[in-house]
Amino acid sequence: MTPQALGLAAAEGSARVATMFQQALIAQQQGRAQHAEELCASLLEADPGHCGAWHLRGLLALQGGRADEGIEWLERSVVLDPHQPAAHSNLGNAWLTRGEPQRALASLERALRLKPDYAVALFNRGNALRELGRREEALSSYDEALRLNGSHVAAHNNRGLVLLELGRAGEALSAFEQVVQLDPAFAEGQRNRAAALLKLERPAEALAAYDGLRAVRPQDAEVWCGHGCALLALGRLQDARASFTRSLDLDPTQLDSLINRGHALQLLHRPAAALGDYERALAHSPDALRALNNSGNALLELGNAQAALARYDRALAVAPRDPDTLYNRGAALHALKRYDESAQCYTELLRLAPGHDYALGGLFHLRMDYCSWGDYVSLESQLREALRRDREGVNPRSVLLCDSPQLQLRSAQVFARDKYIEQRSLGPCAVRARAAGERLRVAYVSADFGEHPVSHLLVGVLERHDRKHFEPIGVSLRARNSGPFEQRVRAAFDRFIETGERSDEEVARLLRALEVDVAVDLMGYTQGLRLGIFAHRAAPVQATYLGYAGTTGAPYMDYLIADEVVIPAGEERYFSESVVRLPHCYLPNDDRRPIAPLPTREAAGLPSSGVVLCAFTNAYKINPPVFAVWMRLLREIAGSVLWLRGMGEAARGNLQREAQRCGVASSRLVFAPQVAGMAEHLGRQSLADLYLDTQPYNAHSTACDALWAGVPVLTCAGRSFASRVAASVLRAVGLPELITHTLEEYEAQALELLRAPAKLGELREKLSRQRLTAPLFDTERYTRHLERAYLAMHERAALGAPPAAFNVADADPWPQTAAAQG
Repeated sequence: MTPQALGLAAAEGSARVATMFQQALIAQQQGRAQHAEELCASLLEADPGHCGAWHLRGLLALQGGRADEGIEWLERSVVLDPHQPAAHSNLGNAWLTRGEPQRALASLERALRLKPDYAVALFNRGNALRELGRREEALSSYDEALRLNGSHVAAHNNRGLVLLELGRAGEALSAFEQVVQLDPAFAEGQRNRAAALLKLERPAEALAAYDGLRAVRPQDAEVWCGHGCALLALGRLQDARASFTRSLDLDPTQLDSLINRGHALQLLHRPAAALGDYERALAHSPDALRALNNSGNALLELGNAQAALARYDRALAVAPRDPDTLYNRGAALHALKRYDESAQCYTELLRLAPGHDYALGGLFHLRMDYCSWGDYVSLESQLREALRRDREGVNPRSVLLCDSPQLQLRSAQVFARDKYIEQRSLGPCAVRARAAGERLRVAYVSADFGEHPVSHLLVGVLERHDRKHFEPIGVSLRARNSGPFEQRVRAAFDRFIETGERSDEEVARLLRALEVDVAVDLMGYTQGLRLGIFAHRAAPVQATYLGYAGTTGAPYMDYLIADEVVIPAGEERYFSESVVRLPHCYLPNDDRRPIAPLPTREAAGLPSSGVVLCAFTNAYKINPPVFAVWMRLLREIAGSVLWLRGMGEAARGNLQREAQRCGVASSRLVFAPQVAGMAEHLGRQSLADLYLDTQPYNAHSTACDALWAGVPVLTCAGRSFASRVAASVLRAVGLPELITHTLEEYEAQALELLRAPAKLGELREKLSRQRLTAPLFDTERYTRHLERAYLAMHERAALGAPPAAFNVADADPWPQTAAAQG
């Protein structure tokens, strides 16, 4: 052949290949992927070195979901010609599709070295960096892409997602609003905008956004999930649950909906059902952190702390530094009484996240629970400082250990706002117009109707309610063992209703349906509380009473029942409720409580001789300053012992070691074993010579127990409600001389009494003489005072007047006509 002929044949072949390649490109653009692939295959048979055909064939494979083939063919293309920025960029995108962001990043970097102003590669590079957790670099890459192409919708969207992940929700919202402006039909942008509104704690706006999305995308499971999240944030738990259920109907594997529905069920007080959702989520995704954590919380609520701990350990294996998991693990270890390990969890958490909600208060209360005081001063100081800064996350119960009514109010208000926000779904609660002679309905709400100090104090009052004028209703939040005493408590009510499986809103609806006039919270911030019932406005008058010595800080609690000692005149400003003062002591007592026969000292575990000082208080009320006074008293009074309630091994060991450190033999601390019942405890308590109160968190029911058993109580009154209860008790029993106001005075008076047995004997004799006639133990008289308080609250509400503080007069029972007023 002549050279010219050869040249002609090559030119014809090249033209044919070029034509086929153009046809393949046109087919791909027209969506005829199979025809485009066939053309590429034919072309590559004719010209295996055609890098453009390998590139196009790789793209077609990727579009067809064949990532491995797509990567293989794209790599052939860039081997044939490494100077193709588009091929490197598409290869990077392919690696992203395969879930290999590090390889993707390498390909995208090569594309950008060839073409630095390549907007698509910059966008995909941002995606790879985001997958690698390099969010600030990802943000820069998206910003550079948008500098080159400001209308790149996906870049604006993904930039917003990175900003959300960086905790910059306000900037994220701006990014998503730009997305919506550029492309109103881009549903993901609308969803993300709503998610940003949720992050910014603007749930009502988020709900409106999701409502708009539901109208145009009613079959979108993610939209229904977001809708449920907005409802959850608004406290509309049943509606939220319904939205999550709809999401799961559309997509049973929707992980977020399963976990969020479980969370809604937990808030609805259905932990077993919640656990079922978490288990389903874990079956789909065994390492889902929220499902592991929340299932642990449900197990803990169900009383299975050991199984909960196993879940938290699994969660920490997934995310070893996750603050919420560390906090939850600390709580489980606390419940298991593995105190040192629990403290290690909280300490590590505070090291990693010093501002974590509840960790500081959790550690402080934990340390007090087992009398571990090595960092007492530091922790108390940190706790006070956190409260001064209005930091969320300090449980008000822990703050009762700090003698500051200002900080207690601040803590309660922040906690109520965070956990128990007022709900308006049921609307206003009208005052019932009672007919002449119709009884006032008073509902007592508690999880402690059984062998619990609240019930021991209150049962006599419940039994003595004037049934002609009052209808007492028991609303039990937690099923308890049905022993003889619990049966007595149940029988003291006209109606007794178990509501443990009902949501807060359902219980509130029930009380409204019963037309309750006054709903009484007996719990405050104690274990098992359900303040959310009152947040739904369960009754026209709502009062807190007895179970918690402090304010709830909740705007929907109208009244707090107290007395002039625990809340002196002028101190009302530290309570969010209107203060109602009963004439003597706000604590009720049961004057029918039996006392078992006096045992011998030996039978009670006491030495045969010597002074017996006692403090049958919870371990967490004992603090270093008070314990130091007690130890000095033991050193001064030869042969004396300190008789304490039975405690766990950890608390006993710490107190014994602290005693030895103070120069007192550990054997002089006597820990009382458990006895059959309260009558037996009262019987043995009579063996004590003097009850030593704690400060600033006084003995409450235990002070009454001691006085009922004939044992004088020495107290040190402080500034807060909780620190003045024993003073109120002593005044109401006629022993005000046992009230001191500083620890120095407290110690001096104790020594004076213990060095003068005759004087102590006179006090015991005085208590014995007036115990049965003093106001403290006059249950009938007390009940009439309490009833008068309820009537005054109700009558004020019936007149349409707002709650206001008042004092109940110590007068004859209220007139017979008072109850008939509507």
